[in-house]
Amino acid sequence: MKPTRSGKDRGAALRLGAATLGLSVLLAGCAEEKPAPTPGPFGQYIKSVPRKVARPATRQPGQAKATAPETTPAEETPPEGSAATSEQPSQPQPGPTAAPPEQTALAVPSSTDLLGLDPQHTRELLGPAAQTNKQSPATVWHYKGERCELDLSFYMEMRSGQMRTLHYNFKGEADSPEQRQACLRSIIEENRKPEHS
Repeated sequence: MKPTRSGKDRGAALRLGAATLGLSVLLAGCAEEKPAPTPGPFGQYIKSVPRKVARPATRQPGQAKATAPETTPAEETPPEGSAATSEQPSQPQPGPTAAPPEQTALAVPSSTDLLGLDPQHTRELLGPAAQTNKQSPATVWHYKGERCELDLSFYMEMRSGQMRTLHYNFKGEADSPEQRQACLRSIIEENRKPEHS
C-alpha cells in the first residue's frame, strides 16, 4: 500500500506544481508592462541629441515650415490659394538652411556628452577625425584643435553590436571644463572650415 500512496502523493505533487506554474503564468500575463530600463553607460548619447549639429538642422526645416507661411503668404497665397500652402514649405527650405552654420557653430557639447556616441553621430558633431587608430579592442579617433587634442575611444557595445565612445582623453590646454569646451569649439570650427571639407 505504501507504493500506491507514494504514487498518489507524487501525482498530487505534480498536479499541484503544474497548477501553481499555470497560475503564475496567467498572473504574469495580467501584470502591467514595466517601463523600459534606463539606458546604461552607452545610452548617455541620447541626452546630447538636441545639441548635435544634425538634429537642429532637421528641426529647423520644421521651424521653417512654421515661419515660412508668415513671411511668404503675401507673395504666394493669393495666386494659388490653399493648395499652394501645402507645397510651399518644401521650397523655402533652401533659404533658411543658410542660417544654421551660425547657430550650429555655437552648439558645443559638454565633454560628458561625448560618451555613448556612435561613429555617425560623432562625425556629425565633431567632423572627421584627423587620425584613426585601431587598438584592440578599441578604435581611437584623434582630433586636433588649435591648442589641444582629443582622443575618443570607441568600443563595441554588445547589445546593439555598434561601436560607441566609452572614453575620451583631452591633451594640451584642456584642464578645466571651460578649456575643454573651448577645445571642442576649436575642433568643430577647424572641421567646418572649407579647406578641410
